[in-house]
Amino acid sequence: MQQLSELPPPFLVIGNHVHTLDSFLISSASPVHIRWVAGAYLFKLFALRPMLERWIGAISKQQGRNDLFTIRAIGDALKSGDIVGLFPEGTRTWDGEPVGFDQAIAKLVRLFKVPIVVMHLEGFYGLKPRWADKKRKGKVFLRVLPPIMPDHIREMSVTELYERLLADIGYSYRDWQEKNHLPYVSKRAAEGVEQVLYLCPECKQASTIVSKGITITCTHCNYCASLDPYDKLHTTQGTHHFDDIASWHAWEREYIALPQSSSLTFPPDRGVLLQTGDAKKLVTLEKRFTLQMDQEGIRIKSETGRDMFLAFESIQSMIINAKNTVELYHDNTLYRIRIFKRGCILKYVEMYHTKRKSMEGDQS
Repeated sequence: MQQLSELPPPFLVIGNHVHTLDSFLISSASPVHIRWVAGAYLFKLFALRPMLERWIGAISKQQGRNDLFTIRAIGDALKSGDIVGLFPEGTRTWDGEPVGFDQAIAKLVRLFKVPIVVMHLEGFYGLKPRWADKKRKGKVFLRVLPPIMPDHIREMSVTELYERLLADIGYSYRDWQEKNHLPYVSKRAAEGVEQVLYLCPECKQASTIVSKGITITCTHCNYCASLDPYDKLHTTQGTHHFDDIASWHAWEREYIALPQSSSLTFPPDRGVLLQTGDAKKLVTLEKRFTLQMDQEGIRIKSETGRDMFLAFESIQSMIINAKNTVELYHDNTLYRIRIFKRGCILKYVEMYHTKRKSMEGDQS
């Protein structure tokens, strides 16, 4: 981290995104103050807003949407000589593999004309995956890459800079484990994995995966696998095998894009919080309801008689926040929807992106 104190500000700090507290972890080890770009939903939480605005000087970003206010705020902070930190991937990894980001990030950092410092949070996925109920025991590392200086940035095209940033930020826990082979130990290492694994590879049923200890099981066909301290999967019952959670998750994303996925039936999830709001506040609509997905969208039904259908084609953006909560804009209205702890909110977002990509392909 000494490189940060040796580099004259202003500059950008960017890195891979693993945990909600990534910015705090980096700042606690940093010899310089970093103003982090934070999700706009955090500023709507009564207890956090004063801390983010006054103590940390955080900059609000509406995830999943273009935000000119955020771009201007970053530019103003840099002009004032501040150091600004952001996570280009925008969301935390679910399986330890890079999430990726679009080329707009490269255009953005070129616009600011300041050095870029890339950081890697290494081993943090092993310590506690996003889906995990419990933390494991193991080592983590914070690695700082050599800065990319403005002169070098100017020499690169937007495409070249984009590819450089993708390569630098694109940390893969799987590749890192292959080189380092470090254990992350817990008797409950697999618990919570049904938040990312929503399809059984054996029987192709949806929402039938359950976890206990280090064991992952399908309640429909009894397919079973175990997770070792190096995050490798070992199939104990069934014919299909994946080396790790990332491989299983990649298969899910591919499967829901296939024609045969139209026969998938997703059972309803128990909803615990439904909110709407604007840029400054949130209003709670329901705390008891069901959330169910079909091929065209998402239906919400409550005990009070509320019946809403959010069609994928009318959703402008959809991202996942903390605590199993999805934030979306439907017909330009903001909704935040939270389901029970062990439910899989991820499947809604991945189905949405699959449908949007299909619709864009049809239009072209």
